[in-house]
Amino acid sequence: MNKKLLFGHIVFWFLIAAFQVYTMIWLGAANGIAHWLTAFFMYIVSFYVNLLVILPRWVQQRKWSILAGGWSLIILTNTVGMLAINKLYGFYQDGDWTFKILKFFFQAGWLEGILIPLAVAYRFGVDWFRHDQVQRQLENLQLKTEMAFLKSQINPHFFFNTLNSIYILAYQQSVKTADAVMRLSDIMQYMLYESNQEKVPLMKEVDYIRQLIALQELRMTKPLMLQLNVTSEVEDRMMSPLILIPFVENIFKHAVLDDPADPVVMQLEVLENSLSFYCRNRMNPGWKDNTGGIGLINVKRRLELLYPKRHQLDIQQDDTHFVVKLVIL
Repeated sequence: MNKKLLFGHIVFWFLIAAFQVYTMIWLGAANGIAHWLTAFFMYIVSFYVNLLVILPRWVQQRKWSILAGGWSLIILTNTVGMLAINKLYGFYQDGDWTFKILKFFFQAGWLEGILIPLAVAYRFGVDWFRHDQVQRQLENLQLKTEMAFLKSQINPHFFFNTLNSIYILAYQQSVKTADAVMRLSDIMQYMLYESNQEKVPLMKEVDYIRQLIALQELRMTKPLMLQLNVTSEVEDRMMSPLILIPFVENIFKHAVLDDPADPVVMQLEVLENSLSFYCRNRMNPGWKDNTGGIGLINVKRRLELLYPKRHQLDIQQDDTHFVVKLVIL
């Protein structure tokens, strides 16, 4: 029993005793306080014998004889104890001791009938609470393990896409290659050293998306037709890192990026109690993806773990366009 729990038990019994003593004084029975406190202490001992000795042995061995024998012994012990207490404080000096013994026996049995359910309820209540705590800890550990695995998948997925872009620049002997490598270095610094936190400033996520867009522009021979609109202040808002990135990567993989008549649109809006992200792009009909949409599957699972019942994700796709609407509460 730890110190906090022990202190709680002491306070509980003290409050009961204090209430009874106050009641006895108020009723004019102050001369019986010492007698009552002695008997009360005896029954406290009985409670803990039930709680710490009898019930644990019964739980281990599942023998009803342990309960019957233990409770019978407590009743007999308390009967003798009550006789000794009454003798000590000068009660019942004369009279029929057979009647007194029977009286104290039934009194001990009646009080034991109260203490037993209390001890059983407390014991199994504590066991249930501890079991529930262990289950929650295991679930949290499992969730953290799964989250770590999902985040570990983001880096290889991103590396593959970005290195492929830089490879194209290098193959073309483009002067943009060095700038692309430098931007990749800045991006990876964020991914490796800052995105490991549980929450990051939304502004850093926005800057990260802008870095991705700039990196994408370097590998294109035509102007990138993409509109990124941040419609409100994002400095003070926090969010889980790398949630929006798979949607951006998906655009760079599947979208037509150079059509001024139908540009890619990304919009981020922060309201008082929610964050809204919207993106729309025309799909490249000549693109074939054999990866099975790992990034989108990943982000769906991360949203389920990080924002359970606190997000709405709507992905729509037709023959020409791909639309994502995400709301995080």
